[in-house]
Amino acid sequence: MKVRIASDVGGTFTDSIAYDPVSRRIAVSKVPTTPEARDVGTVEGLRAALRQLGMTGGAVAYVGHGMTTATNAVIQRSGARTAFVTNHGFRDLLLIGRQERPSLYDIDVVRAPPLVPRERCYGIVGRMDHNGREIEPLDQAQLVEAAADMRARGVEAVAVAFLHAYANPAHERAAKAVLEQHLPRVAICASSDILREFREFERASTAVLNTYLTPVMASYLGSLSARLHDAEAGLGIGRDTPIMVMEAAGGLMTVETALAKPVHTILSGPAGGVVAGAHFAALAGAGHVITMDVGGTSTDISLIRNGRPETTRAARIGQIPIRLPTIDINAIGAGGGSIAWIDDGGALRVGPMSAEAVPGPACYGRGGTRPTMSDANLVLGRMGSETRLGGTLRLDAGAARKAIETHIAGPLGIDVVAAAVGILRVAHANIVRGIRVVSVERGHDPRQCTLVPFGGAGPMHGTPVARELQIGRLIVPPAPGILCALGQLLADLRHDLVETHIFPLAAGNAEPALAIALRLSDAADRLLAADGVPPDKRSIEVRVEARYVGQSYELPIAFRHSDADGWAGLAGDFHAAHRNRFGHADAEAPIEIVAFGATAIGKVDTPELPALASGGSTPAAAAQVSTRDVFFEGDDIGEAGKWVSARIFQRDRLLADNVIEGPAVIEEVSATTVLYPGDRARVHGNGALLVECKR
Repeated sequence: MKVRIASDVGGTFTDSIAYDPVSRRIAVSKVPTTPEARDVGTVEGLRAALRQLGMTGGAVAYVGHGMTTATNAVIQRSGARTAFVTNHGFRDLLLIGRQERPSLYDIDVVRAPPLVPRERCYGIVGRMDHNGREIEPLDQAQLVEAAADMRARGVEAVAVAFLHAYANPAHERAAKAVLEQHLPRVAICASSDILREFREFERASTAVLNTYLTPVMASYLGSLSARLHDAEAGLGIGRDTPIMVMEAAGGLMTVETALAKPVHTILSGPAGGVVAGAHFAALAGAGHVITMDVGGTSTDISLIRNGRPETTRAARIGQIPIRLPTIDINAIGAGGGSIAWIDDGGALRVGPMSAEAVPGPACYGRGGTRPTMSDANLVLGRMGSETRLGGTLRLDAGAARKAIETHIAGPLGIDVVAAAVGILRVAHANIVRGIRVVSVERGHDPRQCTLVPFGGAGPMHGTPVARELQIGRLIVPPAPGILCALGQLLADLRHDLVETHIFPLAAGNAEPALAIALRLSDAADRLLAADGVPPDKRSIEVRVEARYVGQSYELPIAFRHSDADGWAGLAGDFHAAHRNRFGHADAEAPIEIVAFGATAIGKVDTPELPALASGGSTPAAAAQVSTRDVFFEGDDIGEAGKWVSARIFQRDRLLADNVIEGPAVIEEVSATTVLYPGDRARVHGNGALLVECKR
């Protein structure tokens, strides 16, 4: 059998993993991201992981990939020069958007400008009604004139979104054909090819995002595929080796699908970590979980209920709405490379600016001079000068102290240690607020959850965050720094289909509802068949989007369309879901269906990860490599905190059932885990650390 490999490209590091299904060995690597050509770092990391397994050319059977390319293109506004085509009179649709304000009471608030400026928005005569009947024919001559203007403006991509195209896409398809004829080298995207739903602004926004990203992803994935297949790369990846891309809902898609629908790759990287976090939580018997992925530039937070990640169809990226299924991830600017600074009022702040991979934190010794979370951890002994990030990167404690002294301690009139503690306290407060958004603010009690910290910096900050939220248990997965890459070996293939159909939830509508559900189910099954998924590996989940008549937004409800009583049971299921989400329900109120959806899952063979031999409760002497003075803050050891001698363990030398009492530091290639005084960690048979934390 051949090995399976995967990589995740982050803002600071590129993480890679190689898995040998015969020996069940795993090798990981962590190399600096190469911003100028991210595929270069990807190949370097994969080559390093394969080298650890002793693998040579021709040994790779599968490649998974997650990245931040699409997300960065939107945030940095570096996508294609895009035009927008819509109905006459709706040229300003993207600019008007919705009435929500980014900050309700800020009279100086400024909305983020749309991705397409007004001069590249075109209103074309032609109209369908909400039932899909043509009211006014499409003026194709206007389209030809618009295409000429687009050529003059150097347009690289065009999004087409007409009113009620979800009911009848004929005008969109005709417009796309005309534009393709007159703009042969320009990417053209019709909203009905991406999203068959009502709400014209969200549909148009999603289509524009997809179009904006198409040339970017075509260039990136084309370059990546060529480099992966290049014989000089030495990866042994054949032309027929499947390359899968992580998508935002936590599934995988082929490169071909990613090229056609690049908007699905937004939040691609973090989704892999949530999938893997849910996997290890399930193995440890934890159903309700909060994942905390602390990387180099951000902390990505997600909630898992009953073993399944919470999803949303109302995500935003840079204030731009995306009407697609995505794992509900709250990303905040608090990562290892987040820069600490003092605002105009003299308050200490951390992030959202990041030192990123270049120049990186001051302690990396690559020219960075601004203090970061990584510098604070090094000054406080959470990492040591002998620590090698990714197994190779030497840390400069002197540079870290100088950066904190110059920019934080000196201006505030405090010593360097107090300044470093302050940096971490502010960062932890930011993370705690981010966790409250996905838990407390949505009616979930974090005290009933298990915290799963991962990412290169996550396990260092798990305990203080857990204590603040009164969470008593943590699970630190094996190789936590590359968990997003591991998620690409654990995730299934996925396709999502949605169509708007509005009618009452009544017995007389059972037959048309069933017909819609069966048609969507068949379409979803055909997509999996096209991906080469065998019938016994396919599963289709059908749902309806329902609401009380008069409401503006809806809830997803599973539709057991193969069950004779499935339609009749929807009302009770909706009332229960409404009560769970909002705290109340009205059994007498009429319900209406607004949309049908189908999720197609193509099951992959889950890797049998390595199992550790039992070593009893006491770690072997070789597992403890040294001791180091570490500064711990917190009320339980004194308000001011103090230096404590902590034992330093090498994680790959620990065995199942080993127990470690804090204070301690557990080091490995991809991350460092810090156990505070009072913590107690036990090694699970799969290598995860099960940590009991004082509340």
